[in-house]
Amino acid sequence: MLSKYIEKAMKLYKNIDGLVAVDREGIIRYYFNYRPNINPLSAEEALNKHVLDVFPSLDEQTSTLLTVLRTGEPILNYFQEYDNCVGVRIKAINTTMPLTDANGQLIGAIDVSVYITNERNRLSIVMNKPANPANLFTVSDIITRDEHMIQLKENLIKIASTSSSVLIYGETGTGKELFAQSIHSASQRKDGPFIVQNCSAIPNTLLESIFFGTVKGSYTGAENRKGLFELADSGTLFLDEINSMDINMQSKILRVLEEKKVKRIGGQKDISFDVRIISAVNEKPEVVLNQGKVRTDLYYRLSPVQITIPPLRERKGDIPILTDYFINYFNKMMHRNVLGITEDALEVLRNYSWAGNVRELKNIIEGCFNIVDDGFLTRENIPAYLLSSIKYYENTSTDDDLQPLDQRVKAFEKDIIIKTLQQHPTLSSAARALSITRQNLRYKLEKYEIEIQKIIDEQ
Repeated sequence: MLSKYIEKAMKLYKNIDGLVAVDREGIIRYYFNYRPNINPLSAEEALNKHVLDVFPSLDEQTSTLLTVLRTGEPILNYFQEYDNCVGVRIKAINTTMPLTDANGQLIGAIDVSVYITNERNRLSIVMNKPANPANLFTVSDIITRDEHMIQLKENLIKIASTSSSVLIYGETGTGKELFAQSIHSASQRKDGPFIVQNCSAIPNTLLESIFFGTVKGSYTGAENRKGLFELADSGTLFLDEINSMDINMQSKILRVLEEKKVKRIGGQKDISFDVRIISAVNEKPEVVLNQGKVRTDLYYRLSPVQITIPPLRERKGDIPILTDYFINYFNKMMHRNVLGITEDALEVLRNYSWAGNVRELKNIIEGCFNIVDDGFLTRENIPAYLLSSIKYYENTSTDDDLQPLDQRVKAFEKDIIIKTLQQHPTLSSAARALSITRQNLRYKLEKYEIEIQKIIDEQ
């Protein structure tokens, strides 16, 4: 089905260097590379693989293809620097567009690239500066009926009126960036840039150049390039998963924050900046401190204001309203007419533990939309792994089961991961189904000594 849309795109876009098209799952179905002297990645190395496997330096937030699949909105003239799976760094101006079928349903995304090379350094190429997009979330976008969450929303307005640094703690999928954007949107900095950086997505070798910027000639291939602090000047810099940052880099970040000046790699002059820092951790703050994942001095610099977002399992009263919201959302996205959800299906959602929180709920509803007819979502539309976990919970929640809570939680989590891998036998697809990062899934596989190949062989 994608082929006819690819043909149209190739006629539409002239003088391009590369084209990548993915299906709804992010699998590369079409790949054209017209400049193999710059990008040696071949079609054989790219086709039928997930986009994050082919471009490992990207993640779900920084990949324009996955962003368009998630939002359905185009991204125009966006400058990206990324590594492909054969180890070559590419600089390109990318335009990424959603692909829809005759009924307007999203079926994939297409990305066309113009590579940035020395021969083009002086060309006037329009680049997307990371300025404040018009569609940032606001406090009113936080959907809840939970009393604690309502109080949090009120506090966000107060917090936004200052320039104090903010540390947000929340499990994966709770909406940490939603909160960060809401603070920025309600602040006096709202007309300035909102820059996001996932610290777990940066290789250690690139940390300094990304944060501090570079001066042309400072090392082979280096260009004059602003770092994150310069890009976020007069706005907000959101550092997600700060607990994943290299500990040595943390000391350099601390010095920059204290001096409010940055020196580019290879540069001689200090550059002042005015930036509000909002950071986030996906582990409890006391845990990251005790395990030495965040320097104590940096932690206190980042956390004058602390926000804890409760997990979805602690506010299950929000499940019905969030479910209704996502049904309305996907009705618009997929041009459907799903009327709601049956009570027995909703009861299943209420009883689930939601390890992936609100993001997992959104993914579940999206999955249901792919198989349900117009009408109501029913228990039969809910994924088997979720139903199995409910059954597992019921079977292990007896008076005779005297296992300590932490052991039961670990057994429960391991069982969910195994069942998910049975249905999604690749690291990328399983991570998406569980609504966690691939890095997080790798950690859990090692923790529980789960072998993917063994599970596949037993199928």
